[in-house]
Amino acid sequence: MKPRRSSNDASRRYHDRVARKYDAIYDDRYWEFHDRLTWQAVKPHLPRDAGAECCDLGCGTGKWGLKLLKSGFSTTFVDQSAAMIEQTRAKLPAMGAKAEKAKLLVADIVDLSVLESDRFELILAMGDPLSICSDAWRAVREMHRICKPGGVVIATADNKLAVVDHYLEKGDIDGLEQLLKTGKTHWLTADERERFELTAFTPGELHRLFERSGFEIVKLAGKTVLPIRMFKDFLKSDRDFDRLLELETELSRDSSAAAKGSHLQVIARKGR
Repeated sequence: MKPRRSSNDASRRYHDRVARKYDAIYDDRYWEFHDRLTWQAVKPHLPRDAGAECCDLGCGTGKWGLKLLKSGFSTTFVDQSAAMIEQTRAKLPAMGAKAEKAKLLVADIVDLSVLESDRFELILAMGDPLSICSDAWRAVREMHRICKPGGVVIATADNKLAVVDHYLEKGDIDGLEQLLKTGKTHWLTADERERFELTAFTPGELHRLFERSGFEIVKLAGKTVLPIRMFKDFLKSDRDFDRLLELETELSRDSSAAAKGSHLQVIARKGR
């Protein structure tokens, strides 16, 4: 009997396949808008100590870890996809001497046992690795373990409330019921062998996940709250781009607005 392929295997196959074109997939004005919001949230939490270590979990092709590296911090890049790690490695020579501060690791975020406890002052987990991984509870516990006391984790996840319309539009009440009970949905790719399970969270569920893992919640916001992805033409104008960015930033200050976000972003601190 053939062993049953796990959702994690499917996720790895998908990310291995798209690694070389991954940056191109996310190269448009909406993702520029999205990335400006992300870095705007990260910057206030950059360590003050230049010798601090940072970690980019689910790093993909290294977008956020490379920004940390460029800022002068020793950065560990972690991804379950070896192909994604190789894409990151290929970008390191352009960083000059700062590349020496990079460490690359192929690993699943639910098991980071090769990394020491209480090590990183800033941990990023962007691109929803919490939703993609097989066990979000274990992943957040691992984040807490490797985070330095007083350190910060910034992570994103799929918003369960943003997926509801998808099931109603399809007339799939069974799927909707499953989603609301378990948070489980799927990433749908053209190749059925690569379709992998996702876990979506309500803002309250994500808040509790981090709180029960020992973190203090600094902020939980939707990203994006404005449905900009459906109206990308507004982003063609630099003036409108900046105006919408200001409006999105203002909305994100109201925690209740997170419920309308296409994704969720949590900023959490480990106690000293």
